[in-house]
Amino acid sequence: MSSTNDEKKKIKENDINLKREALKTSIDCMMVIGNAMDNYFPLLKTVTIMISEIYTIYDNARYNLNICESLMDRVDIAESVIKTLKRRKKNNEENFRKLEYYKSFLRFVDVLKSIKAFIGEVSTIQGYKRFFSANMIRKKFDSLISEFEVAIRELNFTMTVANEEQRIIDQKALERDIAEMTRFLEKIDGNIIDSTNTLNTVIQEVMIIKKQIETSKVEKFKVTNITPNELLDPLYCQSRGRKEPYICKKVYKGQDIACKPANIFDDSNMDVQKIQAQLVILSKLKDSTNILKFYGISKVDGNQVMMFEWAEFGTLRELYVEKDISWHDKVLIALDICRGLTFLHSCDIFHHDIRCNNIMMTTRLEPKIANFKYSRLFDDRTVDIENIKEIFPWLAPEKMMFSEHPVRYTSKCEIFSFGMLLWELSFRKIPYENMSVGQIREHVLKGKREKMNWIPGTPEIKKIHKGFEKIITMAWQDANCRTSLQTIFLKLYKLASQNDKSNDSKNPLPIEPISMSELRENREDHKIYRLPYALINPLEFGFEAHKREDRKTAWETFCAHADLGNITAKYWKGRYLSKGYFVKADLKQACELFKVAADDGIADAQLDYAFSLLSPVSGIAFDLDIFIKYLTKSADGGNVAAQFNLGDMYLHGKLKCNLNKELGIKYLKLAALNGYPDAIKILENLEIDVFNNQFR
Repeated sequence: MSSTNDEKKKIKENDINLKREALKTSIDCMMVIGNAMDNYFPLLKTVTIMISEIYTIYDNARYNLNICESLMDRVDIAESVIKTLKRRKKNNEENFRKLEYYKSFLRFVDVLKSIKAFIGEVSTIQGYKRFFSANMIRKKFDSLISEFEVAIRELNFTMTVANEEQRIIDQKALERDIAEMTRFLEKIDGNIIDSTNTLNTVIQEVMIIKKQIETSKVEKFKVTNITPNELLDPLYCQSRGRKEPYICKKVYKGQDIACKPANIFDDSNMDVQKIQAQLVILSKLKDSTNILKFYGISKVDGNQVMMFEWAEFGTLRELYVEKDISWHDKVLIALDICRGLTFLHSCDIFHHDIRCNNIMMTTRLEPKIANFKYSRLFDDRTVDIENIKEIFPWLAPEKMMFSEHPVRYTSKCEIFSFGMLLWELSFRKIPYENMSVGQIREHVLKGKREKMNWIPGTPEIKKIHKGFEKIITMAWQDANCRTSLQTIFLKLYKLASQNDKSNDSKNPLPIEPISMSELRENREDHKIYRLPYALINPLEFGFEAHKREDRKTAWETFCAHADLGNITAKYWKGRYLSKGYFVKADLKQACELFKVAADDGIADAQLDYAFSLLSPVSGIAFDLDIFIKYLTKSADGGNVAAQFNLGDMYLHGKLKCNLNKELGIKYLKLAALNGYPDAIKILENLEIDVFNNQFR
């Protein structure tokens, strides 16, 4: 099913599965090298583990895959460098004793750290939006490529990809990804990007709560509890479901509501607190127009219920069985489901069960994703064999395999299921309808898929058939070659636009970082060589010195790494200059260093640069627009102090900025969710619930 390029990509990416063992072996061998190389061992371990972590990030990348792939070419070279250093240890002993060679190796480590961070950022919407512009991404990409090539040359390695042909390939990959991402962000809608062209703050709120759940630092969350007397009976009684417990229909504040039986105990234990937090997340997801709105919990006839938006047409499966949905409407439905999935994935939430039976439909043919993980906590904590049979036709091949170490569910699994949903919607039936679970597994793992036998139609319908078949096929590929949700969305959008005036009649095993405990102990005695220069402490050593208030050691460490070009070190050097730690305060030089780090995307530096502009000592004339620009980037990058100050400024119109209470409250809620006391106090005075959205 794959093209030649896809096969090459598959072979290349399949090689990732061998990396962990190879990297472990590499360290094992290094541990017996001895001599001058012993002094490099901590750095070599750092690089080896970092390469493993980069493979994991790349394996889970969702956006800008071409950019990521170009950088992964450099990571492969970095791995070769480590292997070569091990193999040619005797030949390199003289280099190992040179200070400049040691500095070059430190720069090599720093470049890899920057590559790791950049891949992590551009491969997600959240990270991508932290860059000021596409031009900034270009500059950062070009800078990383250039810095890597310089580091390789300084280490006296001849292997390089810095030929003109490769540069052209890299630039084409860069421009292709930037153009595609720009189109994607312009067209995605679905409340992912707000009116100010920034990421919806609700997505950030969800990420904060998720992090608290995952780290067991759950706050006192409380989902909205609606009193039974606020629920009215509809004009005509209606229930939904073929067996008990039925879903009943009620009216709340003029809106039709579906009441789903649930069992949530009003308790303070940790498990219940986690459930409450998950329900708060569920309520916040209603910011997406393509996720079924959850309004809270209540009681009907004394029984606890979860209250959802009412979808008159029921599930998409029920709709396609009962009605002949036009092909143009099918394209629009698929497009909106893709929007809903993108919103979920932006929150790092996966549905785990994408099929037409879990898509609710309104009378306006708006699809609403429903029944995903958080709304099934109370009835489906375990998946029994009957449920496996029910969902198996939509499962990705990697989830069908028998293994002692099951593949983790990723966005790629969801994309495969979305492809199966498109097939189901197209042909109006369950995939592999007459096959058993065993037969489906054997069929799919052999690379076979459902047949696509289209019924002839008008030229417009044939165009849709062709477009759907291409998208479905791209989603059905093996995990290493599977397309992205971004690409699927853009193809569906193009298909919808082309067909807008037609008259048709009727969506790998991650490589775990190597634990040092896994490495065999090296018991060989080594001859100790003294290097003719003092080793530069790792940057982390500077952070530790700062924590114990050893300002001298911290300052010297930060300066040493700043001189090597490390951006984080430049920021910390700026902090010491701004505070006068160990050295005489120099706000002007500090401001210059803050800007360098801020423009490289460090959120703390963006905050410090913004506030340094308020001081006349900085030597820069104050510009409110520039101040807001950097403060906003810092807030969007997760800096809690920036979130509070930006929210406070908009709420009260400080610094003569335009008053924007709505935006101010959004940022104050982010700060409050992160535990910022002043933000919590302001919102309490405004009688705004930090954890729950108001009924809309």
